[in-house]
Amino acid sequence: MSARRARRSAWTRRIIRATAVVLAVFSLLTAALILLACFVNDQRIDRDMGSATATVTEVTDRRAAVEFDAGSGRHVRPVTGVFYPIGLIEGQRVQVEFRRANPDLVRVSGRSWTVAVVPALSVPAVVVPLAALAYAAASPRVHRPTPRVLRTVPR
Repeated sequence: MSARRARRSAWTRRIIRATAVVLAVFSLLTAALILLACFVNDQRIDRDMGSATATVTEVTDRRAAVEFDAGSGRHVRPVTGVFYPIGLIEGQRVQVEFRRANPDLVRVSGRSWTVAVVPALSVPAVVVPLAALAYAAASPRVHRPTPRVLRTVPR
């Protein structure tokens, strides 16, 4: 292997290893921030809680839209939908808890940020092992040139 090819190969391995570390850290950081946001939103709801019976108007892969009366005749349909929408179906009536100061901040009663742990950690559960494999595969030890062993032919 030429010196130029060896340098290019070493540079490529460093890029792969750096990318693997960045992806792993990014996925873990994203999961942590998602859980922190869920926790903070739950705290905001708990501090200024109102409750109502809501009707599920739409369910997609990522969200469930609800409508409810927030009191004083205010009819609310939160733009982002309801937090923790797992298991909801269109037309279902559910109890919700919302922040009275901001009724767009709404969750299904009895659910909390802990419901988000499994979905939030599912991405790092896949990304981190794959990144570790890529990091290990690009390790200099794996790609160390093998020494040539001269065979001697007996005379």
